[in-house]
Amino acid sequence: MLHLLFTAGLCFTALTEPPAHEAAAKVEAKTPSKSVKHSPAVPEEHVKAVKAPKEEKPETSEEAPKPVPKPFHRVVRKPKPVVHVAPVSTTLLPPEASQQKLMLENAQLQQEVARAKMRVLLDTPIETPDASLAELVAGNARFMEGKRVRTLLANQEPELRESLAKGQAPFAVILTCSDSRLSDTLIFDQGLGRLFTIREAGNCPDTQGLASVEYAVEHLGAKLVVVMGHTGCGAVKAVKEAHGKPMPGNLWVLQAAMAGLETEIHEDPNETSTEHLHRMERGNALRQARVILDRSEIVRHLVAAGKVKVLPAYYDLSSGRVTFMDLPGEAPAGHH
Repeated sequence: MLHLLFTAGLCFTALTEPPAHEAAAKVEAKTPSKSVKHSPAVPEEHVKAVKAPKEEKPETSEEAPKPVPKPFHRVVRKPKPVVHVAPVSTTLLPPEASQQKLMLENAQLQQEVARAKMRVLLDTPIETPDASLAELVAGNARFMEGKRVRTLLANQEPELRESLAKGQAPFAVILTCSDSRLSDTLIFDQGLGRLFTIREAGNCPDTQGLASVEYAVEHLGAKLVVVMGHTGCGAVKAVKEAHGKPMPGNLWVLQAAMAGLETEIHEDPNETSTEHLHRMERGNALRQARVILDRSEIVRHLVAAGKVKVLPAYYDLSSGRVTFMDLPGEAPAGHH
């Protein structure tokens, strides 16, 4: 009986206990790893790689090598193509050299002729209004003929400039338009210090212009006052075309100075618009000359004493001629 129980116990033990290799696997699985915790799904070769101990680098007394800097690559730009320009020859061809020589010789001759004429002109005194007018007429004739004398030399004479630095004594006052085509020194062939110039658009003297005229005749001794209009005057044309309507900005001043001019000078049905404009330009010069006499007691006094004369004039842009006119009620100018 005991023998049978012993045999049955052995059989039961054999059935319940797992094989030796399975038991060993369980023991190994229960043993925790200090380095890596992994899931059974991770392949075995990866687990072994993780479990492998890290290799320690041997300690040495030598310093670790410094990192080698990366080589610096210089960017070389391609040079711009050089454009070879042929040198400009400064050597004149025989015809050009001959022409330049003739021009220089001609200029020298003109200077010599001008100097010779200048000696005569300098000896002519200008002490009266009539002498002043004669000088302007003669100078305008030289200008029209292309035979200027004073304006060829005046700016080139050091002695003249030095003498003018000490003072001035102009013999005439020229009140003319601001038009860029008018230069009284050239038109009358007069050099530095001979003309006292006042320029106003439309040759209409305002208060400042009147003061300038008075200064020239009272303090500088000018003998003649010329109010010079001209052909193609833009100021007179603007007033004419406005037909009494207010002009923009400060241009109303021109309308005020020429008020009634278009009414006084009616347009003739038989004349062109340009011809009517020329009559208005001449009429405006007459009017502005009268304004100076009416508004300046100083000028009126000198005119009455015969020391000063006031004359209107009219300049033709094409021919270069200046025509002097007489003021109604005044002594005739004597030269036209």
